[in-house]
Amino acid sequence: MARLSSNLVSAEWLEAHLDGRNIIVLFITMADIATGQPETLPAGFIPGSVVVDFEKVLCDKKSPFVHTMPNEATFQREVRKLGIDKNSHIIVYDSKGLFCAPRVWWMFKAMGHDNIQILDGGLPGWIKQGYAINEKSLAPFHVGNFEALAKPRFFVSTRAILKHLKAITVLDARSEGRFKGSAPEPRAGLRSGHIPSSINLPFTLCLKDGHLKNVTELHDLFAQRGINEDSYIVTSCGSGVTACILALAASELGYYKLSVYDGSWSEWGADAKLPVALG
Repeated sequence: MARLSSNLVSAEWLEAHLDGRNIIVLFITMADIATGQPETLPAGFIPGSVVVDFEKVLCDKKSPFVHTMPNEATFQREVRKLGIDKNSHIIVYDSKGLFCAPRVWWMFKAMGHDNIQILDGGLPGWIKQGYAINEKSLAPFHVGNFEALAKPRFFVSTRAILKHLKAITVLDARSEGRFKGSAPEPRAGLRSGHIPSSINLPFTLCLKDGHLKNVTELHDLFAQRGINEDSYIVTSCGSGVTACILALAASELGYYKLSVYDGSWSEWGADAKLPVALG
């Protein structure tokens, strides 16, 4: 199957291609940030969906930070359990439209699998179009032959940010209140504020009704903040999830000098040795 140029697919496209030979549809869940309670599953799923609690399945369980990218061997082992092969065309979606699915999209790309796309509008968009849902999800039919090949540039560390802070643009996806330090962090033990010289672009500004805004609107959002294709962008957020929505937006604009700060504010805000800016 030919790959599409966009990182997104529409509900119409997916409905027409659900029976494709190599299509794998993953419904991505994520626990509540403030309470840690598992996400309540919806009444129905897109037909053929495999449910993935990505925090439990795809993240580094030994890390003190909740959404840390695992090593190649761990990622490969867990992805194979999902029935994913080297030639699988993966479609990821979530219950909010665009929220945690982009994080999983970015994780797969960071492990060398480019044939992955996100359902724009997620489950709400699918239902709004009137397409069928199934009450039950599927269990993987087999152990896949997926092969992970890590691409280090997709994620950066705290150390790298400190070393290159003057040469990069850190783009923070959190709300304006959290960025400025006027609103509390949802996770306990974190300082308020932001990485010095970083720029605030709340991920919600990139979305409209659960869909990613068009490229003209996205271009304006980035341009208003002095960001263009020549900028080396590092996206950050609370724990590396909504940072991937900004990475998606930048990718749709054709920006390639792009990384995600894996630890994000969960790591930076917890370390009293690291500098913090307010306001």
